[in-house]
Amino acid sequence: MSQVVNNLRAAFQKLTSDVDRALLTRVGNQEQLSIVWNEVLRFYEAAEINKEAFSAVEWSTISQAIKDMVAYLDAAALASADPPEALPLAAAQRVMTGRKGRPRVEIHREVLIEGSLHRSNEAIGEVVGCSARTVRRRKLEQGLAAPALPVFEEQVDENGDIVLHRNPPPRREQTLTDEELDFLVQEILTRFPNFGQSMINGALRSASIYVTRERLVASYIRVHGAPRPFGDNTITRRKYSVAGANSLWHHDGQHGLIKYKFVIHCFIDGLSRFITGIRVNTNNRAATVLDLFLDAISKHGCPSRARGDHGTENLLVAAWMEEHQGPDRGSYIFGRSVHNTRIERLWVDVTQGFGKKWKEFFLDLEMQCGLDPQDPMHIWLLHHLFLDALNRDATVWAEAWNSHIMKIDGQPNRSPRDMFFFSMMENGPRGMQYLLDEHIEDLANYGVDWEDADNPQIMQHLLANNPHEADDRARAARNLPPRMNEVVCEAPPAPMLPPLVQILDQALLTRVNLQSDDMGVRQIVWMEALNIFVHLLGHAQFILP
Repeated sequence: MSQVVNNLRAAFQKLTSDVDRALLTRVGNQEQLSIVWNEVLRFYEAAEINKEAFSAVEWSTISQAIKDMVAYLDAAALASADPPEALPLAAAQRVMTGRKGRPRVEIHREVLIEGSLHRSNEAIGEVVGCSARTVRRRKLEQGLAAPALPVFEEQVDENGDIVLHRNPPPRREQTLTDEELDFLVQEILTRFPNFGQSMINGALRSASIYVTRERLVASYIRVHGAPRPFGDNTITRRKYSVAGANSLWHHDGQHGLIKYKFVIHCFIDGLSRFITGIRVNTNNRAATVLDLFLDAISKHGCPSRARGDHGTENLLVAAWMEEHQGPDRGSYIFGRSVHNTRIERLWVDVTQGFGKKWKEFFLDLEMQCGLDPQDPMHIWLLHHLFLDALNRDATVWAEAWNSHIMKIDGQPNRSPRDMFFFSMMENGPRGMQYLLDEHIEDLANYGVDWEDADNPQIMQHLLANNPHEADDRARAARNLPPRMNEVVCEAPPAPMLPPLVQILDQALLTRVNLQSDDMGVRQIVWMEALNIFVHLLGHAQFILP
């Protein structure tokens, strides 16, 4: 019997540790907490059978602890892991007018402007607490909508009788001709040849251009020809359990172009998948990543927490978060890339959107146009010619991504920008000010999408574009301790003085179209630039030592 008691005591100690960990890392995750809750009850059943073996005091302590565990787990299942810093944003307020009836609902102009880009009057009314008709009236009063025809209108029919005619509901005016729409779609597909319907529509919406689905499909067929399966490409994803927008940002660097000394760095909001910052850099320094992060928070607010891998380039962001959001609460969560699946899933879309296009372009320059990626002077010229174009593609792609409508199981179809904006009102604001929340020590599993972590396509893409991760996976399999990884990427210095660089640029302006987004034209740009560059290098007095 003493052996049974000792086993139960050891199991109780382990159970206590498991419950503590769950209360720290799984707040609000009912599915995961229910597993621990069942473990507690199973232990209680086993212990109760042998309760006579314990002293009265020890059994009283154990039974009370079990009751407390159950109560804490129940409360945690209904709680939020990241409470908002303030009450939900006041999108509207009720004003007494001095007249009979209910107070007047005043809706902030900014909410009407931004909300109208994403949702109907009815959906906006649900958020601000009024009817769709009230939203419509406020838009009319503030000049944000044009008056429509009355719902019913008296008309005289062919017999001379007066009849009521119902006017059709107002629709957004289609001002683009088919030719103009085709031109825009052609421009988008020239820059992003792998875009489908949703991303093309997102690119148009990001430029405040709205067309019907029917017109978009017809334009795509005219420009591109008969499409591949062009309908519902819904991606089934497990529900993501973070508290709201700016609760957790994921970030990473993608090394698919590191052969040419380019690294793509990106930050994405976990709840909405809204890209808060993306930039193509020619180095992988921690200061470079911090610069992008600070630029992102100046525009979109500061996240409560951030998650990244063990790369040394993340150290300054981690230090900044610990300093400004507080230590010992998981302000920055280090983890393996295979658990940072929110952004690893995004990298698949980045590669398809514009990364693959540029990688194939650089390979073509190697095979056909004299590019030597081992020559620092060639790499400098590549950066000089195409870094800005790469960043323009990244920015335009991110705007299209943030505006494209996503289809997610169990939720309405929304764009990332829509979800980010309305989450601030529905789930409470985060990132508007730097306040601390509850004490949390271990957040290893916070922000992990385990379904994406088991997705072979995402994992293959991760290893293909970040080969150093293969070694980390082997270390994890052997239960070795984590370590910091350093992926070195440094741009070569300019091989010649500024006056000669200006001569190069001026000569190119007279020979090629430097503003073209066509990759064939860019190939010509490279060949012309390389010829001029080689010629100018003969001017030894302008060459840097």
